[in-house]
Amino acid sequence: MSRTTHFATALLLLAVSAMPALGQNIFTGGKSGAYFGTLCPALTDTLRNEGFTPTCVETAGSLDNIKRVLAEPGSVAMVQTDAFANWAAANPEEAKKLVTIRADLASEGIYLVSRNLREFGDVVRLVTRVKFVLPPQASGAAQTFENFKKVLPNVFTRIEPGQITYAESAAKAIDIALSADNTVALFVQLPDPTNATFKTVIEKKGNFIPIAARALVNQQINGQAVYALETRPVTEAGLLKNAIEVTTLSTPIMLITQSPETLPAGTNARTNHEDLIKLIRTTPKEKLLPKAGATVSLFNRAFSSSKDIADSLYAKAEEAIKTLK
Repeated sequence: MSRTTHFATALLLLAVSAMPALGQNIFTGGKSGAYFGTLCPALTDTLRNEGFTPTCVETAGSLDNIKRVLAEPGSVAMVQTDAFANWAAANPEEAKKLVTIRADLASEGIYLVSRNLREFGDVVRLVTRVKFVLPPQASGAAQTFENFKKVLPNVFTRIEPGQITYAESAAKAIDIALSADNTVALFVQLPDPTNATFKTVIEKKGNFIPIAARALVNQQINGQAVYALETRPVTEAGLLKNAIEVTTLSTPIMLITQSPETLPAGTNARTNHEDLIKLIRTTPKEKLLPKAGATVSLFNRAFSSSKDIADSLYAKAEEAIKTLK
């Protein structure tokens, strides 16, 4: 081995030894979001019991989390699966450095709302004329939209920049969309029927448009389904009325980290990182979710859609897609 190689190896080992405890930083999202305030605290309890010193870190969302986890071996990032899939398609070499720890803790629903449109087939049929209003370009919903372009290019690449408006928030996007015909807002939200976003759509008599296409539910990233079709409540049930339910796509919240192979074999850093991944993967799901408070039932709910509903929605979407020239 040359002196240069010895020197490079020594520098690498020195750098690894200087790293903070692996698993210390868990990159989440904004402080007001569920990633930071709900999912991450539940996860840190399990890690602390095994000697890790995790910290929930506020970030700008999935894309920021991916950038941060690549810069910090041993950290963990929470990301929307479709946002990660879209990023990985554009950055295949960087994506090889990352592994999925698990993606079964919770999923976010993907909602399309409009004042007058009711079916996804209507949006497809009028796709060259419909106005789309999205949350900020760095948001998870904007990344969902970009991923739709890759998976359903015959539909979504027909949308020209002049048809798209980026609002300052999901709430503002909904306000804009529900103030004009042939305008839709796309947003991503956990299945919380008490959320103010859902209440706004209901109060303004907006329509939830079921998003369903076989190409979308067939998409995978590293063996993980990017989307599922699920029926979720958007209002709470009352004494005299049932909850309003919407069938639409959902995307899992994925926990990712750098592959252990990015760390030198035989080091404590490598061992700790392997242990961290194993711990999160093998811990029963219920132990990694909130155990008290109003959010407990939110994550304990099981969602699915009936085969008849799914087949009907797929057929309508495929019929509309076939009509595109």
